[in-house]
Amino acid sequence: MWTDRVRAWRASGATAADFAEGKGFAAGTLRFWATRLKRMPSPPTPRIVQLITRPATRPELVVEVGGARIHVGRGFDRELLVDVVSALSAEAAG
Repeated sequence: MWTDRVRAWRASGATAADFAEGKGFAAGTLRFWATRLKRMPSPPTPRIVQLITRPATRPELVVEVGGARIHVGRGFDRELLVDVVSALSAEAAG
């Protein structure tokens, strides 16, 4: 949650006080998390392992995050994949 807030704040170009106004958190808390997240090691970058094609089946993409493999086929739920990769990346980093 704080990663997203800090990223949005940085992208906005607003001051911490302006960005935090009316959002239910203090500018000081936003700055604290920006500093803390900057010092944390980056989570491992997901990488594409292989493309598998089989006769009479759809192509599938295999994404590896840490020690986990995710098989992705056509028509997948993009939002769900982003959530899963984010959760695995956070687990691998922490």
